[in-house]
Amino acid sequence: MNLQIKRQPPWLQLIIFGLITIVVAVIISMVGLMIISAITHIGFLELGKLGPEDFSNPKYAGVAKGLLVVQFFGIFLAPSLIFAWLSDSRPFAFAGLKMPDHVGSIFLGILIILFSYLMVEWTASINQDLVRSIFGKSARQWIEQGESNVNGTLQNILDMRSPKDLLVSIVLVGLLAAVGEELFFRGILQRIMIQIFRSPWIGIVVTAAIFSAIHGQFLGFIPRMILGVILGFLYWYSGSLFPAMAGHFVFNTLQILLVYYKVIDLSPSGSHGESVLAIAGILALAAVIALLNYMRKKSLTTYERVYHMDAERF
Repeated sequence: MNLQIKRQPPWLQLIIFGLITIVVAVIISMVGLMIISAITHIGFLELGKLGPEDFSNPKYAGVAKGLLVVQFFGIFLAPSLIFAWLSDSRPFAFAGLKMPDHVGSIFLGILIILFSYLMVEWTASINQDLVRSIFGKSARQWIEQGESNVNGTLQNILDMRSPKDLLVSIVLVGLLAAVGEELFFRGILQRIMIQIFRSPWIGIVVTAAIFSAIHGQFLGFIPRMILGVILGFLYWYSGSLFPAMAGHFVFNTLQILLVYYKVIDLSPSGSHGESVLAIAGILALAAVIALLNYMRKKSLTTYERVYHMDAERF
């Protein structure tokens, strides 16, 4: 039984989704912390006092990994599925968990994301240059400290010394992030945002901006937002979350493999907008636009088809 929340005004849907997320996140976080405390033998109160700078300490590597699992269930998976269940008699289809209109969309989504990797690297260098040229010294220090904390946590989580560690990282950072974030941001939030603005373009861009901001990394805000836009269009044009989930998983896993084989590290590099990177980024951008345009032409998705004319009530 569901409450047909999808028939409510979109702003009310957003508020309800936010409340569900907060309540479920608090409950699962408390339970999760108790489980992590029991497994790691670190006191519950001590866990509650940990700050961002603490998670780069190898002592808390297990805690950081455990919190990723708690985040997956408490913030992304459970609230999204509960909202979908309360919204529609077919909750999985409502949340985008259905086969795409064209099966080849999954392969095409992965191909688009692989091209996107070069583009993201190029825009990351531009993003870093912009931050360091626009913001004052104190603001830059605050941004770089936050970036250092996040990167320190990731380096701690991705301290891979064996194939087993690699597999655990792929599951935690690759699979769980891809499934959870796509379900939350694209499956539910983007659906609401498109309805609020009555425009796929605006809804996708706004959702991508929120997606990037939530990560709290200003030095990577632009490339992560662009990636969010691409994932949003993969979902919209295919009619299914699976291409976006597959692409997100491939992107994260590629980064994990590059870290594992010491091809890259997670520290923000300086300005590295060399001409080769710029050319590769521009060519990748052209390829992404061409492939997305191909998907658009083949797409069966329309606003009316997605919302079943519910918007006429508002």
